[in-house]
Amino acid sequence: MRKYTIILALLFFNSFIAQELTLRKGVVNDSLVVNDSISETFGIYLPTTYDPASATPVIFIFDPQSRGSRVLQLFRQAAEDQGYILAASNNMKEDESLLYNTRIAGRLIERVLNYFPEKNNRIYTAGLGQGARVATVLPIVYPSISGVIAIGDLWVNTDYIEKKNNFQFIGLAGNRGANFDILYETVEFLNKAGLKAEIYQYEGSNDWPGSDILTNAIGSFTLGEMLRGQRPKDQGLIESLYANDQKMVQRLLQEMKYYKAYEYLEVMENKYSRFGKTQEIKQQLKELGRERLFRTQNRQYSEVAYTEAENRDKFIYFFTEDVRAANFENLGWWNQQIKELKELQESKNPAESEMAFRLEAVLKNHAHRTFQEIREDNAAIDPLIFTAILETIFDKENPDGYFNIISLSSQDGDYYTALLYLEDLLKTGYDDMESLYTIPGTLDLKLSPEFNELIKKYLGESKFYNN
Repeated sequence: MRKYTIILALLFFNSFIAQELTLRKGVVNDSLVVNDSISETFGIYLPTTYDPASATPVIFIFDPQSRGSRVLQLFRQAAEDQGYILAASNNMKEDESLLYNTRIAGRLIERVLNYFPEKNNRIYTAGLGQGARVATVLPIVYPSISGVIAIGDLWVNTDYIEKKNNFQFIGLAGNRGANFDILYETVEFLNKAGLKAEIYQYEGSNDWPGSDILTNAIGSFTLGEMLRGQRPKDQGLIESLYANDQKMVQRLLQEMKYYKAYEYLEVMENKYSRFGKTQEIKQQLKELGRERLFRTQNRQYSEVAYTEAENRDKFIYFFTEDVRAANFENLGWWNQQIKELKELQESKNPAESEMAFRLEAVLKNHAHRTFQEIREDNAAIDPLIFTAILETIFDKENPDGYFNIISLSSQDGDYYTALLYLEDLLKTGYDDMESLYTIPGTLDLKLSPEFNELIKKYLGESKFYNN
């Protein structure tokens, strides 16, 4: 691809020093500094068609693992084909507060919009997980934001109901994600409130969807701009976007996922209702509705919807009660629930299997967030340890729960429990020895022969008592 370079001069509002920023078109420009006094960086992508003399929409992207510049690659082709500037933070943190991450996002937005002032309210946000929560709170801070792509999570924001006529909400729900139902319910709620909202489903849980789904989601912003007169109606681009959506439908049909193809066509029916595609899509829906496999899958997913809601409510209720009482006697029951969910994940009924993955994800997320919340509230040690144990039951491969138990038990003088969960962690294959010696509150424990002998047994060496 031919590369282009431009130089942007910026006179900061709080400084009289002009600074230059050199950017290349058609490639991701990485590690750009947000502020000279703060160690925050971002990546940016300019389409090769970018013209400083013309207004160009901007999408701000927030990844919870600080991989902003890498994630830009997922959006790059859509930005190139549809004419968007992309900017992504490299400093989002999954376990930091929403306020912390929103401040980082705000600094990025201020910096980028100083370089690329957008006067036509063509500003959008997109995020995954905690980044999605940031993306959905930002329209309150920046009313000029015209749309959000929330992937896997969101901050439930009733101010959307102010009915900003130009605002669009697009939810992307992983079929194994913990917030699958919440995203669907939010889109339904916003549509009833008169706002433009769409939902796309993809295979996965707490990860970014493929670039094809992202392209189709951004296409909704592009079509919205055409309808609002913010960009010319480009029939060639409309046909290209429509063809991409139809490719997704055909792929689902080839995979025998008739129910999901039907859902996708319903999204398309609304998306292209003012672009002359209604009759064609209605005919596809009619033909698909006659298929026996569709009717079977429709029944399966309908039956599972009720069961899932019932189980989710039951799990959250018992979880809350058990944490409040630090009910260690009920740990066996929770182990059994996870065992049954694991078995159901192997079901040949895709609706049941996906439900089991989602319920497991709900428990993982709820345990993790509950531990953080009650720790911040200075809860007693028993509820903390109980919640940390539930973390290890719900997510056996994640070291966080084990670290929490080792730390809390050691501080409480219960070295037996700390060593027990240290060995359980090592049995999962965990091999980052350095981190085991930096667990908070374990100074006496990590200097003990027992601690080091366990580490040497599983990792072949330890920091102390190696002879």
